[in-house]
Amino acid sequence: MLNRLLGWGTDGHGDARVIRTMGCHEGYQTAMHTLDQYRGTIVACRYSLPRSLAPSHALKTLQSKVCNAVAHIALAQPHLQTGIVGENSPAPAFVRLDRLDLSNHVYWILCQDSSDLEKRYQESVETELDSRYSNLDTQPGWRVVILKAADAESIEVLYVWNHPHHDGMSGKIFHEQLLQSLHGEPVNGTEPPTPQFHPDSTSWILDLPDSSALLPPPPEILTSFTISPPFFVKYLWKELKPYSLFPDTAHALWAPVHLTPFKTRLQTFVVNGDTVNKLVDVCHKYGTTITALFQALVLVSLAPLLGDMKGFASRTPYNLRQILPSKPAKYPWVEPKDSMCNYVSVMEHEFDTSVVTQIRSQIPDKSTGISLSPGLLDIVWSVAARIRGEIKARLDSGVRNDVLPIMRLVYDWRTQQESEARKPRYLSWLVTNLGVVDGGGSEKRQDPERWAIRKADLLLSAEVPSAALSVSLMTVKDEEMCVSCTWQDCALEGSLVEHLMDDLKRWVDEIAS
Repeated sequence: MLNRLLGWGTDGHGDARVIRTMGCHEGYQTAMHTLDQYRGTIVACRYSLPRSLAPSHALKTLQSKVCNAVAHIALAQPHLQTGIVGENSPAPAFVRLDRLDLSNHVYWILCQDSSDLEKRYQESVETELDSRYSNLDTQPGWRVVILKAADAESIEVLYVWNHPHHDGMSGKIFHEQLLQSLHGEPVNGTEPPTPQFHPDSTSWILDLPDSSALLPPPPEILTSFTISPPFFVKYLWKELKPYSLFPDTAHALWAPVHLTPFKTRLQTFVVNGDTVNKLVDVCHKYGTTITALFQALVLVSLAPLLGDMKGFASRTPYNLRQILPSKPAKYPWVEPKDSMCNYVSVMEHEFDTSVVTQIRSQIPDKSTGISLSPGLLDIVWSVAARIRGEIKARLDSGVRNDVLPIMRLVYDWRTQQESEARKPRYLSWLVTNLGVVDGGGSEKRQDPERWAIRKADLLLSAEVPSAALSVSLMTVKDEEMCVSCTWQDCALEGSLVEHLMDDLKRWVDEIAS
């Protein structure tokens, strides 16, 4: 009945389990996955353990607690209970599953010592980022990988997922709610599951409730988005104009699209908590944000390296949860800020010949390891303030002039993405920031038996036809900020990213000093 009322039906799949067809962003992500243009996303967190669970003799108790907490989140989040059918069709759909075998979703890697853990952590990240998802109709596309060294006081928890199920902010929500569950607290009104799961159990099967009616709708169904005629015409012209007849300076011709081989490369550095706090203060002084600052710094680093480019384009994803209504009358059970789903959109920025020329005029040819001169800093703050203004204007517009209504016009996302891969690449980079996680560090200092998150990192696999490189930011309150950069191995030289990351690390420290 619900499907008929909402017009979602089975759409020819002939599967009575169908809950609803996918929204436009979910369909786009499914096409990216099935065409092997994007594979996986990770939010990895380091958890400080209760003192009693750190010794090796407490391992089974630790495993039981973590497994039960993961089961708790799965029961609280309907998207973690769904399969996918029709993934190669124009109308893929989510289907209800009766049970979840947690042995297919939770994996432990036990390490000898910290050195072994570091090595296996890196191997796990690289493997998980590039892993595909199979059996979509019977198995939800998510995994939890936990690494622990003998007698270590912390564990590394990698939450990995297939993007059609939910967005990056949902990965942050997963860890926030996992921390709640580990402390025995309810999650979204859901109590911890019974019976309890144990490592020695022959069955890790979790019977699922029928949450079909509670699956959050896509954002374009949850509320009404509108677009103005000028916005619509401008967007369509950018997307449909033949590049050969109307070339521009922004396209990333320096990084041609290669469908294969698909291999994600990764570099990461961390910024200590004191430096992060100083960065925030300086950004406020100049009327900007950390996200916009990194957009500007990437531009200043790449412009001299890519001397043939006269302009650039970049992207910023943003969280729709701050725009969408809370518990609307039609969907009173949906609280966007607590829901794991695809409530994300994107906006793009262009940097013209004028600003690129200004940057190059401030940097000697083939210079490496340079500091930010007063002239370069003026450009950085000017660009960062402009980007912040663009992001603020988009958020202030709310449901007006977002790209989602235009995405709804796409009938078949596979055809659309196959076409996209044949075009010149438009975006040179992407900067995404999941913000700050409250890891409970202050409570942990008061009570050594509490859990706490000490470190958090967002990692994206390569996106074949999209941005040539992705810069991801994530911070734990009063702790470190992780800065990660990922790219497709065959799309650009690793030395360029190494230069970029060296610049970012050095300049962040300079700005905060």
